[in-house]
Amino acid sequence: MSSSQPSGRTSKGFALILGAARAAGLTERTRSSLLRKAESDELVFVALNNPVMAAAIGKARQTLARFLNLARHPRPAMGGFAVKITIASSEGAEFIWIHPFAHVGERFIGQINNTPRCVTGLAIGSTVAFDRTEIVDWMYIEAGVINGNFTARPILRAARPPDREAFKRRFGLDFDF
Repeated sequence: MSSSQPSGRTSKGFALILGAARAAGLTERTRSSLLRKAESDELVFVALNNPVMAAAIGKARQTLARFLNLARHPRPAMGGFAVKITIASSEGAEFIWIHPFAHVGERFIGQINNTPRCVTGLAIGSTVAFDRTEIVDWMYIEAGVINGNFTARPILRAARPPDREAFKRRFGLDFDF
């Protein structure tokens, strides 16, 4: 179920999407603090009990079976299959993107694809095993367009409208804000 695309073609957490603002030509003056955080690889905190975030996780989990099937049998223009899992730390739970990943028996195994900030002892490239219940989001790229990544929506909702439009133009995203 792992992707044949190199990890450079996938999201490295929210930084890839939020970093699109720079590629879309936003200047320092017009960038929001959210964009500056993404560019410096800082954490973006969103409460797990936030109803919008809970709904995003719910939608990702409702569509997970379809995604996993696509990951097993991708169409030619598909790649960069990744899942986001929660990993517990002393500071709470942290969302971590995993790419590549594979289904092994009843579990999954994959490599961490963004910098853990709260979880100690793990780094980009570390291998982790996880259960389906730990998956909170998923994404893949098809013909250059990101699909899934439902948990980005509550974060992007906080961005200024021009920043959102820059993300949409750069990635062909169709988010409901």
